[in-house]
Amino acid sequence: MTKAGTKPAAKRAPQKAPPMGRRERNKQEKLDRILAAAKDLFAAKGFNETTTQEIADRADIGTGTLFLYAKTKEDLLIMVFKDEMIETSQTAFRKVSSDAPLIDQLMQVFGAMVAYHNRDLPLARALIREITILSGPERREDVRLLMRIIYDGIGDIIVNIRAREKIRSDIDLTLAGETFFGIYYLGLIGWLSGQTTKQAFLKRLRTKLALSIDGLRLQGVETAKRRIAP
Repeated sequence: MTKAGTKPAAKRAPQKAPPMGRRERNKQEKLDRILAAAKDLFAAKGFNETTTQEIADRADIGTGTLFLYAKTKEDLLIMVFKDEMIETSQTAFRKVSSDAPLIDQLMQVFGAMVAYHNRDLPLARALIREITILSGPERREDVRLLMRIIYDGIGDIIVNIRAREKIRSDIDLTLAGETFFGIYYLGLIGWLSGQTTKQAFLKRLRTKLALSIDGLRLQGVETAKRRIAP
């Protein structure tokens, strides 16, 4: 609150990022062409059938220049789809029904991720294979960023629904996010590797998530204490 006769402090205008120089613009333009070429070719021919030479030719650069931006085709795969996967996750969390039970909110989020991968299963298999066991350290931060978004999103869901579903206040939200995502991810690998159908995967996912949610509730702690007590 301002005192009488005084003017409120003027709001600072947000600082604008300094404009990129010509060299930076040229690098960004080349990167954009590389990623666009890789995405088009992966979609048209598949990841395995696409060569780095074809990507370089489509982007109108030499292969030597291509490898300045990505050391391997697997690097390119993650670079191409990182932003899409981040946007898919962020959109899923924004659209979640906040008045729904926790199990339904989690299924909405993971269902959106499954729908994303279902668009191109061969490409999804290549992508998940590369993310699961990275071939090099260059893309490690990209994967970390995606995981932070997912873990934080799950943590926010738990915080917002904690009182309604009697969730314990002492749980580590990041660990809870890792646990729920780990359950989903293991099932995702099983589905993409052909060990189960999508319908069976989603059904078992809901059952497994429900079991884990029970462990977050207050009564779950009391039940565990009774089991441990002699």
